[in-house]
Amino acid sequence: MDGIWQTIWDALRDPFRYPIDVNERIYIGYLATSLLLAVGVYAYLRRNKPDATPSGLLAFLFPKKVYLHKSAIADYQFFLVDRIVFALMVPIALVFVAPVTDMTAAALSRALGPIADPWDADAPWMLGLSMLSQILLTDFLLFYMHYIFHKIPTLWEFHKVHHSAEVMTPITAYRMHPVEVVFNMNVTALFTGLLLGLFAYLTGGGHPGFTIFGINAIQFAFYVVGFNLRHSHVPLGYGSVISQVLVSPWMHQVHHSRETRHLDMNMGFIFSFWDRMFGTLYVPKPDEADYALGLTTGEHVHFHNVLAMYFRPFANLARRWLKPAKTA
Repeated sequence: MDGIWQTIWDALRDPFRYPIDVNERIYIGYLATSLLLAVGVYAYLRRNKPDATPSGLLAFLFPKKVYLHKSAIADYQFFLVDRIVFALMVPIALVFVAPVTDMTAAALSRALGPIADPWDADAPWMLGLSMLSQILLTDFLLFYMHYIFHKIPTLWEFHKVHHSAEVMTPITAYRMHPVEVVFNMNVTALFTGLLLGLFAYLTGGGHPGFTIFGINAIQFAFYVVGFNLRHSHVPLGYGSVISQVLVSPWMHQVHHSRETRHLDMNMGFIFSFWDRMFGTLYVPKPDEADYALGLTTGEHVHFHNVLAMYFRPFANLARRWLKPAKTA
């Protein structure tokens, strides 16, 4: 019984861990670097578009119409509830990388025999190869899962939760239905474990990888350089050339637009060349500052409470599947 209460207590405390955990996207360090970049954007806009930019820095960084919007308040509420739910789900719903890695390495060893001349797990080229292959694999998986959640109607019902935001703050990144979160995390964990298992086999049990605080170095850099502006009102772009390779915060903001020209564009997480390959790349033009966020159907107004975020996707699917067939 004590174990159950401890599990519940740990889950209740879990939401408050995120700002002080370097593994989480809203770690205070990542928020701080995003804030500095936002100040730079403000300075640029005040110089080039003073009439369209608030005269006060705080008014630009933390506009009340964004941070006190009912959509944002719903995000805060959902974050607190969902992080508790997620903490309770972890042991029973998620695939973990380490066991998959170990099973893959063991399976390869049984099938092919121990490798006679293992690769040096600490060699710089191996560290670089492992880091790059991991981030490319993960990023492509995140892109493709995002793509299918837009293209498959049943999955779109769950992804609607994220796109129902009418304004965005860094907390909006967690406005994701548990069905989508579990699907994404399990697929990435499975394939990452398979890749790491291959490296473990080739290196005779090594675990090569260049990390910073235990995070893939490229992913760490991505979090530091403005990740939290992706879900914000701050239009940080990278220019037309760099945007062919990297997804800027502004490109992801446009992804949330309900304007026809923006629909189903910019599905990428870190790299934008996946979008280029799939024909979904859209680099915002300098004058594209005003566009509405949400769902084209107007359904977003029904998602601004915690219960709706959890259960409306199931209700939508039930209405679709149980809808009487038309008679001739």
